[in-house]
Amino acid sequence: MNESWMRIYTFIMAVLVPSIINIVLNILIFIYVRTSSRRIQPQSIDPLTNGNNIQHVKLTRRDISLLWQMIFMFSMFIGGWSPVYLSAIISELIYVDSLVTPVTAIFSELCIFGIIINLFIQNHDLRQYLLNKIRELIRCQ
Repeated sequence: MNESWMRIYTFIMAVLVPSIINIVLNILIFIYVRTSSRRIQPQSIDPLTNGNNIQHVKLTRRDISLLWQMIFMFSMFIGGWSPVYLSAIISELIYVDSLVTPVTAIFSELCIFGIIINLFIQNHDLRQYLLNKIRELIRCQ
């Protein structure tokens, strides 16, 4: 029974605590981006309000893109690592086939690979840099 409590503790420390930290940091990043978006957007005067500047809550395309990126990264993290730890906890309680653990580990690695590919796709500067390097390599040969 002591080992099963240790696995539950490991699950909490490996999945839940980083998830909470990730959520808090993502909220702080989103708030910062929203305030910077509002700072750089020009304020228009609406003729219907007689020049009174009424603040409307409006998500810009940049905010929505950031929000989708954060949701994707968080869901890939949770979806990738939870099955590994949950299968370890469940295997302590009931019989689980020995093939389940390697399959969940491979799934976790695929999720990490998906996160890396997504970061390459979303980072325009890095993508341009890598394309330029590939073009240089092709020209040299």
